[in-house]
Amino acid sequence: MSLLSQNLQAFVAIVQQGTVHGAAKQLHLTQTGVTQRIRALESELGTTLFLRSRKGMKVTQEGEALLRYCRGTEDLAGQALSQINGAGHDKPVYISIVGPTSVMTARIVDLCSKLYEDWSNLYLNFIMSDTEDRLSLVRSGKAALAIVSPEQVPNEMDSKQLKSDKYVLVASPGWKGRRLVDILESERIIDFDESDQTTLNYLKKFDLISKVKRPRLFANNNESIIKLFSRGVGFGTLTQEIAKPHFDSGALIQLNNGAVMEDHLALTWYPRPEMPEYFKSVISVIK
Repeated sequence: MSLLSQNLQAFVAIVQQGTVHGAAKQLHLTQTGVTQRIRALESELGTTLFLRSRKGMKVTQEGEALLRYCRGTEDLAGQALSQINGAGHDKPVYISIVGPTSVMTARIVDLCSKLYEDWSNLYLNFIMSDTEDRLSLVRSGKAALAIVSPEQVPNEMDSKQLKSDKYVLVASPGWKGRRLVDILESERIIDFDESDQTTLNYLKKFDLISKVKRPRLFANNNESIIKLFSRGVGFGTLTQEIAKPHFDSGALIQLNNGAVMEDHLALTWYPRPEMPEYFKSVISVIK
């Protein structure tokens, strides 16, 4: 059951699906019916909620503001209906959290697992993203919480500081004894993708970037990157939390005398008029 009007339900469905066709299927309506509801809503509000293109529907800034209202209304409605029905914690609650693969796998998933003890109706979706578009997922409603660098937190969002990630430079144990300068000049950096600047930022911090001569290689998950490191295909950075078991097993070694680069992190979300208790619990447990 939703306490949103039919027009607002159509709006939220388009945001979720990205197209009028997808929203129509979700709502069991014709595409014309969905379009009419959006036009009526835009006329009522006197603004444009979507930019139409061949690729789908992109939410405008005004649409983002309306989406925040809808999310807040749904949160409050869920709490109210649970109390009215005497259901307590029975109503399913879905929350998506987006963050860098390193911090998500090393600690966020584990920390959030504790929530299921108190909130059996909670369904968490962990989105691993190592690109700079994590805030866009919150703005579009595809995620409720994002882990970003503190300077990325926009004025309209609330945030809290998290424990910093600590990065070290790692490589194959077969390279033990080699000079760092030789490695930088003759071997390749391995990162997640072209937007991943972590290793480059590390090398800049320690005035080593000028020594790098070869193009980077890319692999889009930690397991693949660690295998490539251990086999001597290239070198790069990992968080201490992720790297430690591989140091202990002898699969990887530290370069640059184990020097550490701290990466400061923040958890951010849109403020709600009244924050639901389950949402407070999620924010509280993430550190």
